Amino acid sequence: MLSNSRLSAILIKYNPAATNRWHIALAGVTWGLVGLLLCWYSYGWLSPLQFSRAITFCIIGVFTAVFVYWFGMSRIALKNLRRLKAIQGKACIFGFLTWKSYTNIAVMVTLGVTLRHSAVPKDYLSLVYTSMGGGLLLGSIQYYRNLLLER
Repeated sequence: MLSNSRLSAILIKYNPAATNRWHIALAGVTWGLVGLLLCWYSYGWLSPLQFSRAITFCIIGVFTAVFVYWFGMSRIALKNLRRLKAIQGKACIFGFLTWKSYTNIAVMVTLGVTLRHSAVPKDYLSLVYTSMGGGLLLGSIQYYRNLLLER
């Protein structure tokens, strides 16, 4: 049986800690990769369509992505950046997201899988994926910009 002090020492020794710059970089990379993945799904669903129909859905999706970014993702990214910049010293690397964010991710992944396997036509579903993916991609730029401008 481990004593509390010994257990604390082990947890401190093996804590995957990082500075706030690493937290910001990880958040930006995560947002960017998830955004690319969602846009990739959308591209896969639109590419077999007739060009005029595909480009229409693409244009609507891009405009909606800007709207999602402007009224949603940009505010979330700024809030996250304020929280991450306030980290003093090193903190657990998984702290780049809050517990609430991890819960939201689980709900969004479940919703995404459910929608992908639903009867919703994929061309219409591409609007949702392009909107969210584009919003996340645009939001990731805020993290990268912060890393470059605040050295």
